[in-house]
This record gives sequence, structure tokens and C-alpha cells, in this order.
Amino acid sequence: MTARGRGNPTFQLPPRDPSLDTRPVPKERHFAVQAFGPGADVETHRHFQSIEALEQQISDASSFDNRGDVENDAKELLDSLTRESNMDWTEDGESDGEPTWGPVVMVTAYSDKATKNIDQAVNNLVETIHRYFLRYPRSVAFATEAFKRLEIKVIKDKDLLENASDDRVREEFNAYVRSLGLFPADLEWERKSQRSFKDNLNRPRGPRRYDFCVILDEQTIDSLANIVFPEDLDEDFKTLKHISVKLVDRKWRYPKEAEGLIQGRHYTGTDNCPLLDLPLICARVHDFVDLDDMFPLDLYRLTR
Repeated sequence: MTARGRGNPTFQLPPRDPSLDTRPVPKERHFAVQAFGPGADVETHRHFQSIEALEQQISDASSFDNRGDVENDAKELLDSLTRESNMDWTEDGESDGEPTWGPVVMVTAYSDKATKNIDQAVNNLVETIHRYFLRYPRSVAFATEAFKRLEIKVIKDKDLLENASDDRVREEFNAYVRSLGLFPADLEWERKSQRSFKDNLNRPRGPRRYDFCVILDEQTIDSLANIVFPEDLDEDFKTLKHISVKLVDRKWRYPKEAEGLIQGRHYTGTDNCPLLDLPLICARVHDFVDLDDMFPLDLYRLTR
């Protein structure tokens, strides 16, 4: 947790969602998942290329080394986003990492309008990320590969998620991550965690791509579905600057008091991410930078 804001007056957090006591979430939940983005097609996985292979395709290697920061950013983003693709999460001697990247989306709105617009909203989220990578014209190989691997997993369940609180979404997301089984079978890691935190919260180990989820509520679905992209990529900031998505920190636990006071705001396990910055935030999370260390996300690009 960042040390910024220490010494400020104590801020009392709102109480944890009491419905979690009366209607608890099971340790493990198997949701139906709908995938969006080019990486959702498993046939494309056979054509994924490593950074080394992409470098070999660059005809003038000497000029590559002298390229500016903007061009190198695309390579660094790809490197970060694919860092865990060959991991052995279960420690059984075989790779079970995922070759794709991208956030999990939890849908909490199920009105007729939201249900009608959800696919368009997620497709526009995919297109926003696509346009993000199109801004790297001189490192097109790395940017293209990064977008090719994008897979946004969408979880919809009206009975369990409609109007769910952030706390409930967090626990349901943890139950989903546990269902993936991407951790050692002996569970010693969990026993150590429970001894350390002195709680029995469901916080399974897993890939960094599952460190947070995106909430799509009624307002966010409406905002995303109604995006009209300009022809000029440089106009995206003007078009999208007022649109953000809420991220829920999967690993967050309620502290005794709120921490991280910045410009009058405390970190409470969620943050609003500017839509245009989502690929950057995903990459930083893969670089082992936690959401609370980037709080507030609407200022992160300006302060990094």
C-alpha cells in the first residue's frame, strides 16, 4: 500500500455489505463466460508470436534500437501483458498460463436497455483498446500482437449480480478465480495468508490479469454503447475523456481505517479508470504494481 497520505485524520470506511453475512458467497463459483476481442477465437492462438520472433522480423535492427520512447512503449506493453503466459501456476511441471490478456467484466445491470446494449458496450471497449494500439504506427508489429492477444471475459448472471454492491462483486469474482484452480494443490499458500491476515476471506492466488475486474453497471453500459468514434485517432481524447470504468481490487481487505488520502480521496478497494488508460493500467498490474499504488487512476498517467 502506498505511503502517500499518512498522517491525515482517520477516515472511517463505510461498513462491509451486510448481505454477505446473510447471503454469503461460496468459495468457488462456476460462471458462464462470454469472451470478446480477437483473442477470444482460440484458432488465432496458433498465430501468436513472441517478442523475439517479432524483433527478427524488423528489417533494420540497428534503427530499432534508436527509436523513441513512444515506439518502445508498445514493445514494453506487450512484454508486460504476456509476462505470465508460460507460467506453471499449479506447480505440476506443466505450463498453464494464458496466452491472452484482458480484464474480466462483471455485469451488474439487467434492465431491458442494458441487456440490449451490453454487447455493443463491450465491443466498443474492445475498439477503444484497438485504437489505443493504433497510436503506435512505427512499432506496428508489437502493437498488432498486443491487440491480437486481447480477450475480455464477460460474466453475466442476473440472479447473482444484478445491482450487486462492490463488496459482493469482489467476493463473486474471487469465487470465480478460485474455480480456475490456478494455484498449487497443497494450499499451503492459503494457510500462510490466513495466518498473516487473521481472516478467512476467499483470496485465491492467480494470474495478475485477475487482480481486478471491471464493473459494468447501467450508466457505464449506456456510456460505452453510445460511443461514436471519430475518424481521427487524435480526437479520441476529446470524445472519451469523460468516460471511465470502475475497477474492483480483488485482493483488497477492509483495513481498520482508510488509507491513501490523496486530494481528499481515500482508496477503498475500487477506483475509476479513464477508459483510454485501461491498457496502460493492465500492463502496470502485470508489472506487479497494485491498484492502490496507482490510486487515483485518473491522475496516474500524469504522475508516473
